Amino acid sequence: MLIDARPAWSAYAYYFVLAAVLFLGGLAAGNQATVLGIIAALAIVGYVWYKRRGIRYVVTDRRMMVVTGHSSKMTNEAWMVDIKNLKTGASFLERVLGHGHISVDSDITSAGFGRFSGMTFGGIDNHEQIAQIIRERQNSAKMD
Repeated sequence: MLIDARPAWSAYAYYFVLAAVLFLGGLAAGNQATVLGIIAALAIVGYVWYKRRGIRYVVTDRRMMVVTGHSSKMTNEAWMVDIKNLKTGASFLERVLGHGHISVDSDITSAGFGRFSGMTFGGIDNHEQIAQIIRERQNSAKMD
């Protein structure tokens, strides 16, 4: 296993801003609104923690996968030799927060699942370094 990562905490910045607004709004309103603001903010932070824990990005020497789920798991996988396109990117906010995304496409067709349309590693730290590792493994797999 070359990479085993999760989305960066900063990928959920919008949720944290919303939680802060609700928390501060509750404090400013006083009385019962304070309790509701704290509960709402904690619920949002709990949701982000739960959501983030349910996503893993895995790269091995032969394939890459997005594994999702908690009690039941689902994978989206691509073999390195089948990857046709690799794209990296980072919006302005992603660059400020120190993460980006990696997308791959493949022309695989599989019975029962239709055409494989690709996968994205979203909100990942060091996305350019990870993309370079994927490129190197892809080149090695195609040379073998």
